[in-house]
Amino acid sequence: MRTEKQIKIIKRAKHNDYKAAGLDKRRTSDRNHPAETKRDAVAIITEWVSELRRKKAQEAVQGFQSLFGNSG
Repeated sequence: MRTEKQIKIIKRAKHNDYKAAGLDKRRTSDRNHPAETKRDAVAIITEWVSELRRKKAQEAVQGFQSLFGNSG
């Protein structure tokens, strides 16, 4: 059994092909600014939390109505 990690060898020509295709990881011109990325993440998570709160409130209302709505 081999316990060493496999190392992938990328030849220079293949590396240049990646750069030509715009896949260079160091290139950041197309990416969002880190602050924008953080704001987007916060907005998404805030939406998830508010959605969860709405669902729980709806379930609580339905539960109360099922328990106490028919007794009258």
